[in-house]
Order: sequence, then structure tokens, then C-alpha cells
Amino acid sequence: MPPLTDLEGIALAFIARSGPVTAYAVSKIFAESPSAFWTGSAGAIYPAMQRLAKRGLIRASDVATGRRTRTEYRITVKGRGAMKDWLLDAERAADIGFDPLRTRVVYLDLVSENERTDFLAAVAKQVDDNADRPHPTDDPGLQAIHAAVMRNRRAWVKTIAALITGPR
Repeated sequence: MPPLTDLEGIALAFIARSGPVTAYAVSKIFAESPSAFWTGSAGAIYPAMQRLAKRGLIRASDVATGRRTRTEYRITVKGRGAMKDWLLDAERAADIGFDPLRTRVVYLDLVSENERTDFLAAVAKQVDDNADRPHPTDDPGLQAIHAAVMRNRRAWVKTIAALITGPR
């Protein structure tokens, strides 16, 4: 069986924690993420739920709610094992992963020094603006993690700027 994508792993973990949920509920956790990487779009979530069901990792049940029927998903024993494999995969967890800034930094030599400097200053401002926004949860632990990540992100952007444009 191919390894879970991060989207699939997060969806399974959410289902494992929350119990029977709809695909819409799964899409909301991605939509509420502070990361633009997780869109929560129906075009990503619904096919992922279908893949998980086809692999036997979740089970779909139609539940009547008045005149309407909704599909709820539960994690299976096989799904719980796949979720744990994904969750505890230290090699993938330690990987740098997708980062739109890192993707661009590699090619900043293609623009002028002034453009690089202006770009990195704009990125630093965005990071500062984002760092001031709390994580969209009431969980103090997640808020603390978010704050720590943002502090480190600020330091990382400053380091990149120093390496590319020289110390300020």
C-alpha cells in the first residue's frame, strides 16, 4: 500500500479523534488552517476521502437527517494502523517539506539586488503580520506551538536576507 499523503494522514487523524464525521467537517479543518498550503477545497478533500475509503482505511455510512442523507466516515482498524504509521514516520516528519519561500530563494539570483532586497523585506513584513495573528483555536498548546513556529520563521527570514543581501 502506498504511504499516506499528509492530507490523507491529517484526515485520518481528524476522523480518529473526532469520531464519525462528514467530508465537509474534514474540509473545515484544512480551511481553518493558518497555512495557505491547506486549502480544504472540495476538489482535494472529497477525492482524498474516496481514496481512503477505497483503500479500506475509512468506512462510509449514510445517515438520514430529516429528508436529507449525509455520508459520515469512521476510521477502520486498518485505517488506524495506517494513520499511526503516518503519524510516527520520523523521517517524513523531519523533512523540510513544501515551503514557498525556500522554493523562491533558490532562484533569487535571477532578479536584481534591489528586487531581492525589496522582496525579502516584504516577506519579513508578511511574516511579522502573520506572527501577530493567533492560531485559530482555543487550544493553548497549539497557540504556543504557532507562536514558536512564527518566532523561528522570523529568524529564518532574517538569516536568508543576511545571506542573500548582506547584513542589515
